[in-house]
Amino acid sequence: MKVTNGMDYESDALLKIHDKAIIAKNECFFVGFIDGVLANNRIDETEVEPLLAECEAICRLVRDEDAAEIIMEASAGHADTVSELLDLLTQISEIRSARIEPDCRRSSANQLLGFCAGINCDAIITTQEARLLLEKVCEANDLEDDPRIEALKHSLFESLRDDEIDPLESDEISLLITALVGDSFADTGIPSSDAVPVIQDLDEIEEKVLEGTNVVLTGAFHFGTRKQVADRLSEFGATVQANPTKATEIIIIGTEGSPFYTHKHHGGKLAKALKMRANGSAPRIYVEGQLHGLL
Repeated sequence: MKVTNGMDYESDALLKIHDKAIIAKNECFFVGFIDGVLANNRIDETEVEPLLAECEAICRLVRDEDAAEIIMEASAGHADTVSELLDLLTQISEIRSARIEPDCRRSSANQLLGFCAGINCDAIITTQEARLLLEKVCEANDLEDDPRIEALKHSLFESLRDDEIDPLESDEISLLITALVGDSFADTGIPSSDAVPVIQDLDEIEEKVLEGTNVVLTGAFHFGTRKQVADRLSEFGATVQANPTKATEIIIIGTEGSPFYTHKHHGGKLAKALKMRANGSAPRIYVEGQLHGLL
């Protein structure tokens, strides 16, 4: 699979070209994540481990000094480490938020995704977290037409009618967030930065499903490069398209996500496919794991 200038989609050269945008995306997500952890005006003990895992992931991705400082602070072993972390996170959020363009819809979207990951890192959604999340999903951002956002917004409205989130409502909101940013750290032990969205109600896939179909690939694949995946799918009669169209019948999401996604956890292809599906048309959506036997 090639991009228009002839470079491999997954090449180091392309990564360098997009480096600035990738760093900005991760910074917006990280600010949102911190704000999510701080949503209750405290740091719960259940949030410390996910916070540190996220900081380690951010350091690995973009060598972030603030994330490294958070790790050092948590490792100090002081009796009041949690309260010191609260002060540090508050300062980092205030400083970084001031550097983000407030009218940038893409930045707002990545902050929203980070906030979702932050409040869901322990798989528990409190009433205060739900109130703040509702405010954020109602703000203008690149994701406002995404059917997953619409479902989340509706659930928050209904759950907050009595101004209290009960355990069942917490579970429902957590599940809807999972569709956006992947399973919580409490579920998997995987940092939010490394997670991929979880698509509900996936169809069963068989070899014959691919024959004569138009397929779009998104994300990075554990099996190999996109070209290797595309070549393999073509052996089963599939035609691999560069982007979704009305003729697209299947979208396949790579296990490992992609640094080139427009947003932290997904790109324009998945967003377009989900919108098309919400309107009652194709495509069907599968994840790489479902193709394990074929690949």
